[in-house]
Amino acid sequence: MKLLIATQDEPIYLPTALEIVCRERREDLLGIVTSPPLSTHGSSWEGIRLHVGMFGLAGCFRLGMRMLDHRMRDALSQRRADGPFYSVAHVARSFGIPCSEVRDLSSSEAFRLLSDLRADLLISMSCPQIIRKHVRDLFPKGAINVHSAPLPRYRGLMPVFWVLANQESRTAVTVHELADRPDNGDILAQRIVPVTADDTWSDLVLRCKRAGAELLLETIQEIERGTVNRRPNPDEESTYFSFPMPDDARRFRQLGRRFF
Repeated sequence: MKLLIATQDEPIYLPTALEIVCRERREDLLGIVTSPPLSTHGSSWEGIRLHVGMFGLAGCFRLGMRMLDHRMRDALSQRRADGPFYSVAHVARSFGIPCSEVRDLSSSEAFRLLSDLRADLLISMSCPQIIRKHVRDLFPKGAINVHSAPLPRYRGLMPVFWVLANQESRTAVTVHELADRPDNGDILAQRIVPVTADDTWSDLVLRCKRAGAELLLETIQEIERGTVNRRPNPDEESTYFSFPMPDDARRFRQLGRRFF
């Protein structure tokens, strides 16, 4: 079964998850398509404003320095399949997988690119844009997404933040079908991820990315065998969270939680 991954150009957390998938399925991956990481918010400036409100200036500076460090290491790194990896493109080129940047997945340019690849299954891994039905219909085996939350609870943005802010003792990663509304499609697989008192936001994001990649590989195998056990993702049991505001971040810190 031929696979295509849609993701974002994020250099800190995603390369670890992508490495797990690419190492296992490199022969089946026709390509990786990346979109700008802040395109979830409509514009880069709006994305920056929201992130400053959540992380604060000091937190954004720290995150920005980590990103800069990864970008510099990526520029200096060699093409090696044993890592470490500092960007999505770094993972792709190390495993010999074509990688393309698409600014707007709803554009005719993106449609032609995805259509020409002729993949069987589309995989969304932290893709920052909604993948519309006319794009999903290009893939005979469907389109699936990895979400770092126990759906139907914690639909929406930044689920790891909200799990910590709500003092949950555990969360989950979920592989589900893509639908017209975000995080609304049938659930294909789910795995519990424990939350510890010492977890930072960064710690839990990374652990969820790894767990999500491992669960994704299992789900792909079940799709190939025709043994997927679909279950509903009911609206009446759902909770939805938007991007955290400064007051939410303040409460997060008052609980003793840290971002890094």
